[in-house]
Amino acid sequence: MRSATSPFANYGEAQAAESRQDFVHKLRICLKELRETLAWLKFVERMNFCPDQVDAARRECDELVSIFVASIRTATAKM
Repeated sequence: MRSATSPFANYGEAQAAESRQDFVHKLRICLKELRETLAWLKFVERMNFCPDQVDAARRECDELVSIFVASIRTATAKM
């Protein structure tokens, strides 16, 4: 659960970035945390801890990864 909440906090930091480079750096941290969350969700799925909830959480995490990748590309292109 902790790794799942970290991207939210880091995104708040990205919104207060001091430069475009700082913004991209903080978005990359968010992306890293989302990928860690995805790894934990895969583990939870393999261990069959809460199968009813894992699929929706993985889809949401995949969508967020896609959004952050696109945001990083856009921000980097404008540097």
